[in-house]
Amino acid sequence: MMKTKYLQKNTSPHLGKLLKAHIIKHSVYRSSLSRYMERQPSTIEYYLKQPTLQTALLWELSTALKHNFFKDLAAQLPADFTTNAPDTTLPFQERIAALEEEAKLTNAKLEELRAVVRK
Repeated sequence: MMKTKYLQKNTSPHLGKLLKAHIIKHSVYRSSLSRYMERQPSTIEYYLKQPTLQTALLWELSTALKHNFFKDLAAQLPADFTTNAPDTTLPFQERIAALEEEAKLTNAKLEELRAVVRK
């Protein structure tokens, strides 16, 4: 058996615990979730104990619970990681830049008026 140079550390969040915490926090009945997803209640309980879940299943749970578990996971990743997701703050950043420019112009006009009034 070959030894590898690198130790692989599993630092991924426990998805079952993440799911269970959401269900408890929002008082979701597991029986209603199982009916909505057309799964046995024991299957839902099984999901809550699993450290990992398939992407399709997590998508289905997100849809059923109307909660973005993928965003919860993404928030736990380092900020310097890249993404292909569109930047939702871009329109706000553009508006802030426009308002800052407008404030500079307003301050310049205000200083002109103060200079005229002092004379």
